[in-house]
Amino acid sequence: MKWRIWLFLMVMMGATGSQAGEINLSSATDFTRLELLLKDNDRPHSALEMAVTLSPEATERMQRISRELIGQKLTLSINGWKITTATVHSVLGSQFRVFIPKAIAKDLLPTLVD
Repeated sequence: MKWRIWLFLMVMMGATGSQAGEINLSSATDFTRLELLLKDNDRPHSALEMAVTLSPEATERMQRISRELIGQKLTLSINGWKITTATVHSVLGSQFRVFIPKAIAKDLLPTLVD
């Protein structure tokens, strides 16, 4: 399976610029598949890795928003929790990975099972 990898090596908490776009995804309606890597001793870092496959409707929304924001900041929220803000370098597709800071994951994880 070919994944478009959305890697955020430097996670920023909150938007650093006033022109950041936003997308809020709902795990209940926008995700068709969700995989969560909670621990990997070979790659220690202070974040959890989440691989997501979006529904067709959410994919269309993600593509439209990311296309409009190439070269600009995009804030990703899941279930209302701001996960990260990063610069968009290309149009994002239906599959991506995101690193979630552990401090946010503690609050976000319970919302993923609903």
